[in-house]
Amino acid sequence: MRFNLIALAAGVLSGLLPVMAAADTALLLVNDRYSNAQNLREGRAIERLEDDLSAAGFDVITVSDGDGADLREGLGRLLDADETERVLIAAVGHFARSDNDSWLLGSRVDEPSLASVSGGGLSLSVMLDVAASAPGRSVVMLGLERRRIELGTGLGVGVGRIDAPQGVTVLAGSPDALATFTTDVLLVPGTDLSAALSQTRDLRAFGFVSPSVAYFPARDVAAPLPDVSQPPVTQPGQDEIALWEAALELDTPAAYRAYLNRYPNGAFAEEARARTSNIENDPIALAEASETALNLSRQQRQQIQRGLSILDYDTRGIDGIFGSGTRSAIRGWQTAQGIAVTGFLDAAQINTISQQAAVRAAELEEEARQAAEERDRADRAYWQVTGQGATEQGLRDYLDRYPDGIYSNTAESLLDIAERQARAQAEAEDRAAWDIARGNDTVPAYGAYLDDYPNGAFRDQAQGRINQLTGGGGGFTGQQIAQFEAREAALNLPPVTRSLIEQRLDALGLEPGRVDGRFDDRSRRAIRRYQESRGLDVTGYLNQQSVVRLLAETVGGIIRLDGVNR
Repeated sequence: MRFNLIALAAGVLSGLLPVMAAADTALLLVNDRYSNAQNLREGRAIERLEDDLSAAGFDVITVSDGDGADLREGLGRLLDADETERVLIAAVGHFARSDNDSWLLGSRVDEPSLASVSGGGLSLSVMLDVAASAPGRSVVMLGLERRRIELGTGLGVGVGRIDAPQGVTVLAGSPDALATFTTDVLLVPGTDLSAALSQTRDLRAFGFVSPSVAYFPARDVAAPLPDVSQPPVTQPGQDEIALWEAALELDTPAAYRAYLNRYPNGAFAEEARARTSNIENDPIALAEASETALNLSRQQRQQIQRGLSILDYDTRGIDGIFGSGTRSAIRGWQTAQGIAVTGFLDAAQINTISQQAAVRAAELEEEARQAAEERDRADRAYWQVTGQGATEQGLRDYLDRYPDGIYSNTAESLLDIAERQARAQAEAEDRAAWDIARGNDTVPAYGAYLDDYPNGAFRDQAQGRINQLTGGGGGFTGQQIAQFEAREAALNLPPVTRSLIEQRLDALGLEPGRVDGRFDDRSRRAIRRYQESRGLDVTGYLNQQSVVRLLAETVGGIIRLDGVNR
């Protein structure tokens, strides 16, 4: 945000601008760079008026790309100037309207609603009230440029009905047209604003427009007193306003043409034509209309999100709702394809995503198959190295390396047998201490057992369990497990999806146990085996990447969009 105050001595521009005995005051509010909306193209044309205005004798206050507080501070400076001679306010940026007021939006607004817009913008009614301090010598210019912005409940795009205070002239149009009008008409001494406005189709005027009162009086001629009783430009009727507001709400070329058919020379006719032209020539608007015409179902949107996710474009969920995450993923995909980046899809692009995702899914499956074969070879080789479980230490070494390996069930069964044999050989006191440690199943409990029985029959089991509980041998701490659980819970998987995942694990021969949608120890082991075979993070808990891979492999080729021609 740039905040500037220019106070220069009065001068003469090209021999036409008047020499002022005392400075007038101009406020330029130029917001053309927005954090959460499309930037404006023409805003700087107004900011470049600084030199012309200062040469005409104005103190110029400029606020560039300001938030709501910055805009209000700029208006406050104008109010503090207590200007009664001549006031000019130019406001450029995104505007929002309600039934009762309009607002110039600050550069940092993010989907403002009627409840929050006052904090994120500057009220037009307040702006007009401040401008009324110089009746007959007060001009407010509204630079309107149709660019995309998301608004919340209770607000529409643009400026609503304008009720100019007595003696205030309001001009509305594109920033370029306003800047040209200012230098070529408004600042020229003796110009008849009424006649000039009747000859331009680029601007609309409201409020005080008198053929007998120039904004700057003719040189060396005493200016007549402002005729603030001059009736304002005729306001549109209620029927016309209602039709215009309906057209703004729909914001389509057809809606604006309906207005023009009824009111070809209406108060909003030029804006309707401009909006129609902008929409028909705006590539993003055209892309949005193309996607809307497809009338995608929620299932089809989910298929698109699944395809983008398989292609490594994060949609932030597969819920069938195209929010900011999905739009960002679409733009990323379009950028990689070297096509127009709009964030919206047409039928051909959807089918391309489907085809690419199907190819990538097959590649992932083949990569997983090869990785699984390599892992199984290493698993079997290590089982041979450890003597195929001939010794208890060999069994433990194997489980340390492959806790979910091919022979893990066999190794655990043999260790159970060894433990039962050790129990049978242990003395009653040793066995009782071990039972207490196993009952508590904590690191301190096993440590106490080892302190009391450093050579006890269960010392290997105690040390192995300590390693597991403290994260040794590939285990996780309690805090890590809690994080994994929280991440899986955030997916909010319904029981039917959990059952589908178990069915897929069972079909892959990973032995998840009973398919009931409940993830028990056997399910966790199967998930770990799946994650390891696919090169994913091996935790035993699901994240979005694991779910996308599992479901993609489950549904196979359904990712192709049904009902859309290739």
